[in-house]
Amino acid sequence: MTKKEGQIMMIQTGLWQAQAIQDLVALFEAHEAVRALLLKGSCANPTIEADTWSDVDVTIVVADGTLGEFFPSLHWLAPLGEVYTFSQSSNGYMNTTRVCFTDFRRFDCAFVEESAFEAHPLQSEALRPLFSRSSLVDEALDRATFGPLPASELTQEQFEQMCNDFWFKGMLTTSKVMRGDLLIATHLALELLQDTCVLAMVLRDRATGTSHHRAGGQGNAFIAQLDAAPPHPFTAAGILDSVQQSCVLFDDLGQQWSPDYHEQRHPLLAWISFAREMLAGRAE
Repeated sequence: MTKKEGQIMMIQTGLWQAQAIQDLVALFEAHEAVRALLLKGSCANPTIEADTWSDVDVTIVVADGTLGEFFPSLHWLAPLGEVYTFSQSSNGYMNTTRVCFTDFRRFDCAFVEESAFEAHPLQSEALRPLFSRSSLVDEALDRATFGPLPASELTQEQFEQMCNDFWFKGMLTTSKVMRGDLLIATHLALELLQDTCVLAMVLRDRATGTSHHRAGGQGNAFIAQLDAAPPHPFTAAGILDSVQQSCVLFDDLGQQWSPDYHEQRHPLLAWISFAREMLAGRAE
């Protein structure tokens, strides 16, 4: 429990998903525009035991022309509780609202119009229809196959662009340090670290054959390499240390991506070494 403006707020710490699913069924079954409600993800997979951190992942098939009642509108969420925060996205045919309530129940709701559902097969590791009043949906589900979500794809061209952006950003970070702009330098240094994590995630997806990971596994082994390095305070010298660490990690990951990858860190490391010498001279 926690307090909000003198009131007691109940945080969901147990297995809240079963009741939440019942609430979704009651909400959407009463709405004629909703043609089907499909449960996906861990809550639909009998081989996975849900825990407090499992969200409720659903696809809601709505009648053509009624999408605006549900997306980007959030009014339909009111009967379910008080929204704390949310994220919305669209890929052209599926429109997703991911929402967290103040009690920390979490829903991942993807809306698709009935005709679009038939044209674009659903991708999911597991699926359980909660209700359907659409023959189009029923027929599409009869033809569908389910399994692990495909791994993230990164073309060689995208990888090369990612590399070029990384090394340019490393050069720029070093220059900002030497100009005394530690705000931008810190921002860029954190982006470099983020870039190494993105490449590590793509490699993990490729190794496991899926983009869905319930636990860290191989990814946690990469983070252990970061943890083994000394902390980098947000000083000029500390930011340069962080850039150097990111350079080494990115080069190592690049070699894992392709045996044709060639190390690119050495010019930047020389530039960082020169910057350190200048910093030392200024301190004398």
